[in-house]
Amino acid sequence: MMTALKVRVIYLLMFMAFAVWRVFYNIYLDSIGLDGSQIGTINAIMQSSIFIVVAIWGVYADKRGIRPILRIAVIGTAMAIGVLGYVTNFWWLLVFIPIVTFFYHPLAPLTDALAIKFSMVEGKHSYGSFRLWGSLGWAIASMAGGYLFLHIDIFYLFPISAVLFLLVLPSLSTKKKKHTFTANFEKLTFKQVLRNKPLIYFLSIISLYGIVCSPINTYLNLYFKELNGDNSTVGLAYAIMAFSELPLFLIGNHLLKKMGAKTVIYIAMITMAGRYFIYGSNPDIYVALAVGLLQGISFAFFLVGAVDYIGRLVPASQLATGQSLIWGSYAGIGQTVGNLVIGFLMDITSLVGVMKLSAWAALACFALTILYFKRYKPSLATTE
Repeated sequence: MMTALKVRVIYLLMFMAFAVWRVFYNIYLDSIGLDGSQIGTINAIMQSSIFIVVAIWGVYADKRGIRPILRIAVIGTAMAIGVLGYVTNFWWLLVFIPIVTFFYHPLAPLTDALAIKFSMVEGKHSYGSFRLWGSLGWAIASMAGGYLFLHIDIFYLFPISAVLFLLVLPSLSTKKKKHTFTANFEKLTFKQVLRNKPLIYFLSIISLYGIVCSPINTYLNLYFKELNGDNSTVGLAYAIMAFSELPLFLIGNHLLKKMGAKTVIYIAMITMAGRYFIYGSNPDIYVALAVGLLQGISFAFFLVGAVDYIGRLVPASQLATGQSLIWGSYAGIGQTVGNLVIGFLMDITSLVGVMKLSAWAALACFALTILYFKRYKPSLATTE
């Protein structure tokens, strides 16, 4: 049967696999000769299908059970990542990347949905207490990968990531079905989403925040390269950010109970704006490494708040689908737009310049979020 230990192991290994691929993939693309606009286009394509793909997988997970659907996605991702290293032509990448992301995109939202359902059934656990194991896995793999790829070819990120994904499978398999982790399935249709005004507008806020976060989520590795950092510096930077999330997922969960989702989200957004101001105004490797300690606030707080708030905007029977909308909006719509814009900006300005512009974008997103919560108070958020 599913246990708390298995949920932690799933997060740990899953995010180790994520990190080995995502932290170093842009550096790999740069090493094989792709320019800024090509890297930006590939990253945008990676994100563009999220909104549709994760919603489809979420619907089937709500209907058939989270674990069996998650197993299919894990196997598909491992196979696709294993092949990806042999696809080096830009035009072939445009064809193959959507295949990779079809399986890859649902992994995080389905794992989140599994953790949330387990917490609801068991009662003594929280989403934040599980999600921090993902941050630990990301930190370990980022740091280890940074040093490893100083000594071996960066190509090996693909087989290493694929193996780590496959190691997740034993924790997803079970003979005893004490809890199947399905809801009383009720499909969340596009028409229902459109009628739910608080949900639609909040998904728009999440999409905007996804645009704002794109430079850090996707291009921070190249930012450190611009500052003459090597792979070990890049790995250390991502490890620092991930380690900073560990206590703050728990702190964020505590603040959520004390102050509510609105305040937690506000804190995350204003912290993100501050990070960009520092990255843009003081481009120094050691300063940038130190600023990474704020990742726990700007990301963990936002995710804890958004997960809680979305959970109150959709019925319990649509939990996996509802959580998939977070990633579909944040990474699908938001980071698709962000990656396209930043990819082309990289060819006309530095990443330091991108960070300066992002600070103002973060403040604009914060202002719009204040306006949203003035109209839709979290305690009163209901499906219209």
